Amino acid sequence: MPQARECVCCQEITIVNERRTGKDENTSCITDLPSFRNVCLDPDILDVAYFQYRQEYGEQLSEAANERNRYTAYRQFVRWCWGYLGKEIRVVIPACVVLSVRNSYPDPGQNYTGFRSVAG
Repeated sequence: MPQARECVCCQEITIVNERRTGKDENTSCITDLPSFRNVCLDPDILDVAYFQYRQEYGEQLSEAANERNRYTAYRQFVRWCWGYLGKEIRVVIPACVVLSVRNSYPDPGQNYTGFRSVAG
């Protein structure tokens, strides 16, 4: 990960680690859980989540399917672990999750945004 604050393991974030161990104590990484793949990587689930997002916020994301799926997958992961955070509240997503999403929905030019805090 390009920024030091993005180099975090899922076991280092309490709420993510609790989600991981609550599902399967023997799983060392949250990305190995079937529920992670279902909630955060399944393209049909991501489509439904994206349409919900559009209905709620009225914003249309990129027409590029992989870019839209990456954005939606990150939103799904945050909702799955933290629930609703509120407007402009951001959290660092574990590197293992980011890499799993990027591997599932790659950008052809390997151009990724990374974590951006909200200017305030």
